[in-house]
Amino acid sequence: MSFTNTSPLLSPTRCKEAALGTNPIAVAARSNEGSFVLDMATTAVALGKIELQQRKNEPLPLGWAQDKQGQLTTNPNSALEAYCLSPLGGAEETSGYKGTGLALMVELFCGILSG
Repeated sequence: MSFTNTSPLLSPTRCKEAALGTNPIAVAARSNEGSFVLDMATTAVALGKIELQQRKNEPLPLGWAQDKQGQLTTNPNSALEAYCLSPLGGAEETSGYKGTGLALMVELFCGILSG
């Protein structure tokens, strides 16, 4: 298992600005039948996906990011200006609080418990 906390980019559920990092989580396990490998961030998407949508001049799926007013946006320019990604799960109505919880767990492991 591996965790790391990062600079703020994730807006926790019910917040208008980034307060947590993407806080990646990695877990791997081997068995005689094969391996299990998980490598994920606690945001709905990576920042690079927002940048790709901007380059292609395409809208974002709703739930990926917020604008400077803390509202969900489909405009990649607004999302990059705000520098604020939604948690894994998106908005509160789509279980974004679960992504927020995972990001907080990583903060606990890496920030508080590590000393």
